[in-house]
Amino acid sequence: MPTTTGRLHIYNMALGFIGTRIIASPNENTPETIQCELFWDNARRAALRDYPYPFAQTRVILGQLANFPEEYENEWQYAYSWPNKALKVHRIHSQGKERRLHKEPYAVRVIDNITTILCNIENAYAEITQDITEVSLWDDSFVSSMARKLACLIAVPLLKNNQAKVQELEQLYAMQLQNIRSQSASEEEENQLEIPDTWVLARGGWHG
Repeated sequence: MPTTTGRLHIYNMALGFIGTRIIASPNENTPETIQCELFWDNARRAALRDYPYPFAQTRVILGQLANFPEEYENEWQYAYSWPNKALKVHRIHSQGKERRLHKEPYAVRVIDNITTILCNIENAYAEITQDITEVSLWDDSFVSSMARKLACLIAVPLLKNNQAKVQELEQLYAMQLQNIRSQSASEEEENQLEIPDTWVLARGGWHG
């Protein structure tokens, strides 16, 4: 479910991890506020790229470029523009066809100042992580990750030469991601156990 945690609360969570003073308003003219504001967007985008949080996942139709770059004609067949607000592309598929278990190959290049996806799929769509800027749409696990990621980034300018603390914060963030991955894997395993095998159903062996 979406969290109601606000931006200021995440600022103070991050500052709490660092061990500095917290702030009462995002408009304060203090080093803590200035650094939180400065690194907010970078922290959000980086944290969203680090793990595929469900609330930020979507599927989009890719827009094919009118002119295929000649220098890639011997390697790829189709060129698409990078999806709007996409931070990361996870998979590319053909529209209207069953998803394949293996990942279709593709390459990302900047051609004539346009971020371009090159692949061999006609009428392609992509599964992406999109940039969700509205805090009210974030789930609790991402709020926690975001606070830790922000702490990692602002610790360097706020703590100056305290490299040990910076490394501690980076380790806390890595542990947070590992916990999320473990929980997600456990939930997926439970879901698979709850779904009866079609072969068992056909033989009348399921009595759930």
